[in-house]
Amino acid sequence: MANETELEKIDRAAEYFERYFEFEDAVTVSMENKEYLKTYIHDNDYVVKNFNIKNKIIKSLGISIGIGLAAFLLLWLLLGTKLIIVGIIAGALIFIGAGVFGIALNKYRLTAAEQKQVEVNEGINEQIIMLDDRIKQVERQRDDYYKALEKRVPFMSLDYMKNVQQIKQFLVDGKADTCEEAVDMFEESMLLQQMTDIMTKSETIEPVKDDKERFGDPLKIIKENKKKRKKEKKAKKDKK
Repeated sequence: MANETELEKIDRAAEYFERYFEFEDAVTVSMENKEYLKTYIHDNDYVVKNFNIKNKIIKSLGISIGIGLAAFLLLWLLLGTKLIIVGIIAGALIFIGAGVFGIALNKYRLTAAEQKQVEVNEGINEQIIMLDDRIKQVERQRDDYYKALEKRVPFMSLDYMKNVQQIKQFLVDGKADTCEEAVDMFEESMLLQQMTDIMTKSETIEPVKDDKERFGDPLKIIKENKKKRKKEKKAKKDKK
């Protein structure tokens, strides 16, 4: 197993990465909240369509007819057939009055619903503006933190942040003595997997006579890449 210092180094890097992912999650959650809030913003046509004033007016007129008919029957029973015309006129006036009142009431309710939606839209737009500012702020913090990570974790590419536990396992298993070696082994395993996937895919498309001729020797490529990376690291150290 690798010495404690190397394990501490990889664990510290994992903590740094976890903090970076917290920034990522904060941005994602804020953007999801923004999209969710947008579902509550509606134009006036939407309010009118959902209020369905025509159906409400028809119901009001139906109620008015019922009230007018009930008034006519009551007066007919009280005054008798001699004053039936008075009952008809009274019932008609009650029907008209109730109908006008019902129509006016529904128009008032529609206007109130439209005004309420305007207020809701304004409130949501204010929240969206605040979220946009919050997203920009967190994105700046995330990007600044990413730049700092490049200096804090010089032994590996930040493209492998999500694979830090796999890299650590090479240290835990004793296959690597340093974080740099663990990263090299991870890259080698990743390259081998890629080559295997390519060759497997090619076999399903057409017969392959000699994979090494077409793709080269994977082990040889890995060794060459490893030497190349070591030269690059040495060159960087010499520049310093």
